[in-house]
Amino acid sequence: MYEKTRGIVLHTHPYNDTLSVVHIYTERYGRMSYMLPRGAGRAAKLARALYTPLSLIEFEMEYRPGRELQRIGEAHTWQALPLLQCDPARASLALFLAEFLGKVLQSGEAQPDMFAYIARSIELLGRMQGSYANFHLCFLVGLAPFLGITPNADSYREGYCFNMQEGIFAAGQSQLSPSLSPAEARFLTRLLRMDFTNMHLFRLSRQQRAYVLDRIILYYGLHLPGVGSMKSLAVLHAIFD
Repeated sequence: MYEKTRGIVLHTHPYNDTLSVVHIYTERYGRMSYMLPRGAGRAAKLARALYTPLSLIEFEMEYRPGRELQRIGEAHTWQALPLLQCDPARASLALFLAEFLGKVLQSGEAQPDMFAYIARSIELLGRMQGSYANFHLCFLVGLAPFLGITPNADSYREGYCFNMQEGIFAAGQSQLSPSLSPAEARFLTRLLRMDFTNMHLFRLSRQQRAYVLDRIILYYGLHLPGVGSMKSLAVLHAIFD
């Protein structure tokens, strides 16, 4: 029996000559993988346009527990955000965030609060005016609590370093774990207070923004398996001045 759910498209890849696999983070079941027909006609092309990275869709699915690939039925856009495809900078951000989410969101139970946070963030990216150069930094900082890896800000003292493996501030740099210097640790305390309403106040050069992002990705990689290298990172680093 088919049922409806909402989802956030992560990525799509070919499965065989007639099918693709689309990975979707769903509101009801968490991350799921679905079989998608690979037709060549106009209708098939329009259907595939629904499954671009970070598309917000509502769809019918035939859920069978234990099945690796589920069946997907009728689908439509839940929130139309054309700027995510038409604006090159937003499209690059969407590709990066979809790739990152594809690595950190594993199959498992639904997390409605995290789904809501991700969906609201995508809507904001697709509609916001003004600067969004720090959007990805802000999003990743805000995502960490839902994954249980928030740095312990209460452990900070002036002059402390940040132990990235332990997620705490401490006196002196660890010899066993990547660490942030005292100056970087001080900036981290500011970064942890970043949100979508104040992110424009963080004045960063392209090089500084790239370095901060690299440190955030390293931190995630120390705490979550499978993060690894990001194919979309080089393009993203070249965008924002």
